[in-house]
Amino acid sequence: MPEISVIVPLYNARKYLREAIDSVLAQTFQDFEIIVVDDCSTDGSWDLVNRLYGENDKVRLHRHECNKTAGGARNTGLIHAKGKYVAFLDGDDLYMPEALSIMYRAAEEYQAEVVHSPGCLVPTGDQEHIDIGAVFRTIIFDKLTPEEKPVLLPADKSYRARQWASRRLYGTIWNKLVRKDFLDIHGIRFEEDIFPGEDALFLFRCVMYAANYVRIPEVFYIYRRPETSVTHSKKDAGYLAFQIRNMLKKIRCLDAYMEAMPYLAEQEELKDEIRAFAVLDTDPYFVQPGYYSGGLVEGKVEEIKKVFQDSYGVDGFLAYWFFHQYHLQKAGQVSQADAGGYVFPYHLFQEGERVAIYGAGEVGKAFYCQLMGRRYVKLAGIVDRRAGEIATPDFPVKPVENLKLMDFDAVLISVINGKAAGEIRESLMEMGIGADKIRWQGNAYAKDDYYSNYYFPLLRKNMEDL
Repeated sequence: MPEISVIVPLYNARKYLREAIDSVLAQTFQDFEIIVVDDCSTDGSWDLVNRLYGENDKVRLHRHECNKTAGGARNTGLIHAKGKYVAFLDGDDLYMPEALSIMYRAAEEYQAEVVHSPGCLVPTGDQEHIDIGAVFRTIIFDKLTPEEKPVLLPADKSYRARQWASRRLYGTIWNKLVRKDFLDIHGIRFEEDIFPGEDALFLFRCVMYAANYVRIPEVFYIYRRPETSVTHSKKDAGYLAFQIRNMLKKIRCLDAYMEAMPYLAEQEELKDEIRAFAVLDTDPYFVQPGYYSGGLVEGKVEEIKKVFQDSYGVDGFLAYWFFHQYHLQKAGQVSQADAGGYVFPYHLFQEGERVAIYGAGEVGKAFYCQLMGRRYVKLAGIVDRRAGEIATPDFPVKPVENLKLMDFDAVLISVINGKAAGEIRESLMEMGIGADKIRWQGNAYAKDDYYSNYYFPLLRKNMEDL
């Protein structure tokens, strides 16, 4: 039995596969097997790998009958792996000659289930062919303090979860070594319908379940990013819809993982930090650039709206609206008056309700602007004690007494301070307005933390309804 199984998922990497596999065959540590899993390549990769390595005793070849993504190819490799440890090398990347030796030595010395390298090497200049002896840039992904020797990760699970969720403990899998029986005991496998990001989800369970998780200082993985990479894809509405659906899948996936971890049962704040990883892993890299580039504009968003309708059901409009407005604001495509730093709390209302706004300060003005032309709820009017001072032709603020003349289903108190909101509530009830018609949730108005205020509560509600 080999000590290490190196799993190589292969998809349309014909130009690079020889350098990748040869870099494993040239390792100073030779007790390994290479498992190549072709995921239905269409560029001749399968024929070439058979011709070059079909007779090599160290290389075992497998091919999918249908495409299963990189995660599926790695899972197939895990089925066939015979090694004590497994490592993962992408078909267009390379190892430095001592990569397996470094990882194996650390795993054995620390009896580690996971060996974690902090970064990768990136070639300079032309990447068509890479010379192992060339000069490389070293990129450190981890935000944790660099170590000069191997160090075990603290056992505290809250600490581990937070380091992973904040990317301080980076989630790539190809610069790691993992003990095979550990993966089998905990049923840790790759998600086959999530891409990109399936490797970080895989590592989350490794981080949480490993008794000995060792970080090493050495960097030995040579990373190549072809122009066909998903990060170079066109940022049109279809692409963004795919990425948003992928982000929501990650959140649901993390919820399923956390459900199986009794330690997290009562830790809602920590669970939201873990869920937020799905946003951090997707939004700034794949979604927001589409808004900055102007790739998403009104009239081209039906595919994205459908994602939210499919995912959130009756709350789909709200989830989409929060998402779209937030990103348009970040991209500078909505006015500051419309954005205002606050989001109207649509979740407090039913579709079609007539809403009167109480308070014409910064919050109320933002709510008023957002409701102009929106169809989910109807604006009955806006009132304020200082109406005479602030009313203008384009901002028709009325005195509070005018509530008696308005046709509304609910009154929204648009102040953040709880004490002030309580006083307004009392005054409204003194006017004869029933408590059931008065709405307020000041801690949910700020747009800064809209994922925690809106996405995650909506998602939890949606999951409960299922």
